[in-house]
Amino acid sequence: MRSISLKELFRQMRLNEAARSPEERKKEYIFVLLLFVFFATAVFTMRNFIAMNGITADGEDLSSQQMPRGNQALESAKALNAKYEAFRKMREQSPELVALSDAIGRSPVAAVVPSPSLAADTSVPEFVPTVTIKGLVVLGGSTICTLDIDGEEPGQIFKPGMTFGGGKGKILSIDSKGVSWRWANKNHRTDL
Repeated sequence: MRSISLKELFRQMRLNEAARSPEERKKEYIFVLLLFVFFATAVFTMRNFIAMNGITADGEDLSSQQMPRGNQALESAKALNAKYEAFRKMREQSPELVALSDAIGRSPVAAVVPSPSLAADTSVPEFVPTVTIKGLVVLGGSTICTLDIDGEEPGQIFKPGMTFGGGKGKILSIDSKGVSWRWANKNHRTDL
């Protein structure tokens, strides 16, 4: 192994740097800068971690200082539990629900199933749905329209002869002024 003087070492380093392009040197400088920032951040973080772990109360015992806070937290938890219990009792043991459930002989949270005789005796009156025209196209002999009908999906496209409402309604005709339709054997007209 041959020994090299410092003067020779620095001369070789300068020759080596001269051979590198400015872009390579820029990348090296950025790498060194990022490395410095990383180590500085690590040192700063460790210093703060050590400082935070060494914090103590001045002139007081740490356990005696936490007791009032512990009692305060315990009182707060008890108050919250009391509110929760009151809410739970109100929901589960409401006098009206208890009286109703006792009168009909079932739990207040059980599923409601109507009796078959009640369902057969009850008839729902038929109401004429509201029909709103959203769009109307008349092109030669073919016509279509976009309608919003109560009980149907909004924005459906209809042609003459199509039905709606489970077959109870039917589109009779579409013209440039509006839509004629039938519901429960009665003709209706919706104009633009």
